[in-house]
Parts: sequence; structure tokens; C-alpha cells
Amino acid sequence: MYDYLEFYTDISLTLTMIITLLVYSVGLMQFLRPFTKSRLARYLTGAAYAAIMLVMFFLPQEFNNMVAYGAGVVGAFAVFTLLDRRNYAQKLFLAFSFFSVRWLTAAVGTSIWLKVYGWTCGFVIDTFMFEPEKQVAAYIVYDAVEGCIMAGIMLLLITIFHKVYVSKNEKMTIKEALLLMLPSVAGVFNYRLLLYFNSIDTREIDISPYDLISFVFYLVSYTALVAVIYFYEQIKAGQRREKETAMLSVQTDNIRDYISGAESLYRDIRAIRHDMRNHLAVLESLHARGENEAFESYLAEARERIGSDKGVNSGDPVTDVILTEKQSEAERRSITFECDFHYPDGFSAGALDMSIILNNALNNAIEAAGKCPEGERRIAITSLKKKNAFVITVTNTCTGDCPAADGELPETTKPDRSEHGFGLVNIKNTAEKYGGGIDISCENQLFTLTVMLMT
Repeated sequence: MYDYLEFYTDISLTLTMIITLLVYSVGLMQFLRPFTKSRLARYLTGAAYAAIMLVMFFLPQEFNNMVAYGAGVVGAFAVFTLLDRRNYAQKLFLAFSFFSVRWLTAAVGTSIWLKVYGWTCGFVIDTFMFEPEKQVAAYIVYDAVEGCIMAGIMLLLITIFHKVYVSKNEKMTIKEALLLMLPSVAGVFNYRLLLYFNSIDTREIDISPYDLISFVFYLVSYTALVAVIYFYEQIKAGQRREKETAMLSVQTDNIRDYISGAESLYRDIRAIRHDMRNHLAVLESLHARGENEAFESYLAEARERIGSDKGVNSGDPVTDVILTEKQSEAERRSITFECDFHYPDGFSAGALDMSIILNNALNNAIEAAGKCPEGERRIAITSLKKKNAFVITVTNTCTGDCPAADGELPETTKPDRSEHGFGLVNIKNTAEKYGGGIDISCENQLFTLTVMLMT
């Protein structure tokens, strides 16, 4: 019977290790989920981690746990980096963070599991002492329970990490990565010291393994990592707010220029009206004297000058200037510009707010449409007033699918994300200021932005 149990114990230990490695591998795939859109990259990274750890486990040469698991993380993230070649500093931070999550899972899980095993093992042995088959069944249940404990703890730690780390899609600098790695490095180093003192023969010196202190240490270590990430996110949020404020300040300066341009436009219109009186007087004189040829020539020249004005007439002088300028810019880029925008009567939106919406929306549209092949570049802006809702729709052709996730704004495609990507944010904030919002859709290489304002 004892040989039978010993044989099963060896199998049980091997099975427990395999289950644990699978839990870590699946946890790694879940850990990487928000940081890449490629499922293949996640699956191959998890598979690489499992393969490296299984090979090292079955090799006859023994490895230190820290070395073995460190090699697994390094190998797995090397595969991940090859498959997802961007934001390398962030990948360095993620590698250390996952290593920290893994050892915390093992440490906390083992502590809990040993308590559960200690409370129940005596009962199992006493009850099934002469029934080896039932003892084997009990150990199988133990293996399953241990795997569930490990999986639950890892899922909890990963969920907290994802919740606190908000800037997942922003480029991380190497200095930021090194700063965020410090709690993980310190935690792992101190964990090794704790294992060393717990391995000392307590019969020779008066030192006992303080389970409670160890457990508190595990929690404090992860809390330190979470706290550093939280304060890092607070700093990043403050920087984003400062940049958004700076962008709004620039747009405010731009709208002042537009207002000045609108005033100049209407001065020109008044000048044209003054000149028209002179033109009419000349035409009347030519007609009265019967100089038909000169009359027709003068009339044709006046008609040509008046007809050469391609400006937009939306009903608001500032809006006219903005739309006319964007129309001219689109035409310079060989983009078809269709405008059916009419400023609603009695609308309370200020010139600054309308400028923020139109400038950002049309700038994005012109940039996206300009990347399309010639002949496929098109922008259309329309407006609709229905009851107390004023709806602006901007549609443009684009070269790919909309990069927005569900319920989120599209990411900027420009290399320096820290300096760009505020256009849609400013539009959204302005729309919400008037009790409205925005909607984004992209289908068949046609991007549509809908902005609703409540009048």
C-alpha cells in the first residue's frame, strides 16, 4: 500500500506542477489581453512560457526557482516583443510586473493551500487509512483545489493591475518603466530574503517562520506596486488635462483670428455693396446712351467678379470663415468637399465652441481623406435642426477600419501620442457642455462623426 501511495505521490507532485504552470500560462495570456489586439501574440506568448517551464521542470538538472521562472518570463516576453514590435519600455515593465504577480500568486496561494491542507489532511488520513483508492481520490481533489486557489488569486491580482493601470495604450518611456519596476524588484528581492530566513534550521536558533508576517508582506508588496501605478496614473492624468487646456487655449487664439477674419469678410461685403452702387450707375448710364456692346462687356466682367466668390454661407460669419477655409484646404488636396451646413436660428452656442467642433472634426476629416487615393477623397458636412436638437454630421473617406474600441474614442495614428489625439476629446467635451454627445462609426472605409447639441 505504501509503495502504491508513494507512486501516486510522485505523480501527484508532477501533476500539481503541470497544473500550476498551465494556470500561470493562461494567466499570462489574460495579463497581456489589454496590451495587444493580436490573439495570436497572446496565445504564442503563453505557449512559449509553458513550454520553457515544462522543459526546465523535466530536465535532470535542478534550477533555482527564481532562475527558472525568470528564464520563463524572459523567453515569453521575447516572443511577445517579436510578435508585437512597439512600446518596448512598456513590455519591460510588464515583464517585471507579471513576474511579481506570478510569485505573489505562488506565495499567497501556497500559504492558503498549506492552511487548507493542514486542517483537512489528518482527517483524510485517519478516515481512509486502509483505503488507498479513496486516499488517491482525496489527493486528486487536493490538486484540483490547489489549482483553483492559484487561478483565483492570479485572476484577482491581474484584475486589480488592469483596473489601476489606465494608460495601457500610451507610449511609456524607459524612465517611467524603471520607476514603475522598482516595487516589483524590491518585492522579489525581499521575498528571497524571506525564503532564506524561513529555510534556516529553527532547532539551532530561536527563529520561527512567521506565517502571518509573511502573508502581510505579500499583500504589502503588491499594494506598493498598485500604489505606484495609481500615482503614476494621477500624474499622467494631470499632464493630459494640462495638454487639453493648452490645446483649447491654442484653439481659442485661432478662433479670435477667425473672428477677425469674419469681421474683415463683412467689411469686404460692405465695400462690395458700395461698389455695386457705382457699377449699377455705370450700367444705367451705358444702357441710357445705347452703348450695348460696352454694356454687355461691363456686365459680364461684373458678373464674373461676383460669381468668383466660392465662400460658404451658413448664416453665421465665424462659421462661414471656418468652412470656407476648410473647403479651400480640401480643394488644394484634391478632396471633394460637400457642405450643407446651416447655423440654426437662435442657437446659444458660442463662436468658440462651434469653432472647436468644426475645426477638429474637419481637420481630422481632411487628414484621413487625404491619405486615400485620388478620386476617392471625399468629405461631406451636414447639419439638421429637429426640435431642440442640433445635429452635425461629418463624413469622410478613410484608408482603414475605425480603430475605436467599444465605447471608446479612436486612438491617434500619429507617432507621438502624448502630443496628439485631443481633437475628438475636445469635441466630446464641448458637445457634453450643451447636454449632447458624439457618435462614431466606420464602415466600408467611410468614417462618420455625429455631434449632437441641445439648443
